[in-house]
Amino acid sequence: MGRMTLRPEKTGLRAAYPVATDRICQQPPFNNGHQQMKPLTGLFLGAGASYEAGLPLVWELTDEIKKWLTPEKLREFNRGWRIQGGGYPDEVIEDLIVCLGRPEMHYEAILGYLETQWRRRRAHALAYHGLYVWLVEMVYHMLYYRHVNNEAYLARHLSAYDGLRALADENSPLWIFSLNHDVIVEAIAARLSIPLHSGFSPERKIFVRRDRTGKPIGEIQAEVLTKAELEKYAMYFPNPPKPGIYLLKIHGALDIFTFNEGEDLLKLLPRAPGQEGVIDVLRAANEGLFYEIPGGHGMRAKAANQICYPDEQSVMQFLRRTLLAGAYKFDVRSQQVLPKSMLKHFQQNLNFVTTLVCIGYGFGDLHINLVIREWLEFHSDRRLEIVNPGVRDVPAFLLHLLSQVQITSSTTTEYLDKRAGIVRTTKERLERRIGELLRRLGKERGDEARESFARAIKDQAAKGLAEKLKSLPVIDGQPDIAALGDPTMVAKQWAAELRLTPEEELQQFLAHLEDILAEAPSPSAGTI
Repeated sequence: MGRMTLRPEKTGLRAAYPVATDRICQQPPFNNGHQQMKPLTGLFLGAGASYEAGLPLVWELTDEIKKWLTPEKLREFNRGWRIQGGGYPDEVIEDLIVCLGRPEMHYEAILGYLETQWRRRRAHALAYHGLYVWLVEMVYHMLYYRHVNNEAYLARHLSAYDGLRALADENSPLWIFSLNHDVIVEAIAARLSIPLHSGFSPERKIFVRRDRTGKPIGEIQAEVLTKAELEKYAMYFPNPPKPGIYLLKIHGALDIFTFNEGEDLLKLLPRAPGQEGVIDVLRAANEGLFYEIPGGHGMRAKAANQICYPDEQSVMQFLRRTLLAGAYKFDVRSQQVLPKSMLKHFQQNLNFVTTLVCIGYGFGDLHINLVIREWLEFHSDRRLEIVNPGVRDVPAFLLHLLSQVQITSSTTTEYLDKRAGIVRTTKERLERRIGELLRRLGKERGDEARESFARAIKDQAAKGLAEKLKSLPVIDGQPDIAALGDPTMVAKQWAAELRLTPEEELQQFLAHLEDILAEAPSPSAGTI
């Protein structure tokens, strides 16, 4: 391997990228150029990593979209858009309806089809692009409401990730590369009081937060990364390394936007401690930033997949959402809101880790797979661990590196608990497994399962009572209850004997759900 040198840094805050006479170096040094870092383990997160926090897998989200966006509803939307002076050609709407009706196409494939049609059918390019942007915005809001409408659920389930603390203690820093748009890592770090760095500069941008009437009620702060910094320099990860999490979101996020005509990036900063602060600033940006149209009697400006807001001179500006979805991510043939240089930063920062643990990633993104493959190919000391309860085989594109790849059949919580030595109670394990099966059943079938289980428990108690009555002596054809003594005490004793303990009830409910799934398994079960 060639001699490693460091790129000169603009400030002491940045993690410099290693430069070698070979293509990329195997292990970056500290910034003194002499002392070597100890081997680091990093995490790579796909959708499955956020599943236990209540976020959807790709097929779950697809199912929600298809159930809500029925053909008639889409046609009705288009009629409304036309009344307002917009709308799309009927043939384009019908083309999308055909895609929505194909069970083998998940939402990313549908978005990819719209992108392809935009390139092929130039006469309707604007229509296909418009529908693509509209669907991406729909995905944003579905994920957004999963956060802001389920804070109590999130607070209860973040403990599933407590094992992350051990990894952060063992690795300074703990690099986390994420494809997920959610803010689960930020919420976990806030809950566990782990320092978090996202590579943005110390510069701050401040917005005025308003209530529904437009009255200022506070401010929203964000950290900034300019286009020039992102394209020419390393990101602002502390160097020398500091304890904590270094988080790089590769496909955009709910809390990351472009501004300044789409040239620069910003990331929202929580003002309050704990996971509550992470959710609150997300809500503040989406509901407390808006532009009232002058003379519009309170009407607010609306732009597709953007937040409109007034600057200091009351001129309308835009925050563009950065979610990257579809079939052309980082493709030279396509345009995207998120700067394409973000992929370069993933490729370069990946070289700071020796072991990469991929959690909940289905290896469906070719551009990501290529980076991981080349990183693994560079040196035989590098290791890739694939953590996923539904995967048994090494992906085909990594078979030539088989000796460097390990498959771990495990959920995220099980894996993190094992790394940290956390032992969950029987009740916790049962509740987590039941929650997983209820999600696989879906809301309607899950509600039916709860109701049928309640009926079964009632029937079980009735049968138990009948058996006890049969054991009593009979006088004139009737059970002699008086022979047992005080009726009140007898009733209490029998109730205690017939009542299930909380763990017994959970165990029976779990068996009930497993029987239902065995009879008619969910079509999307186990898919990422």
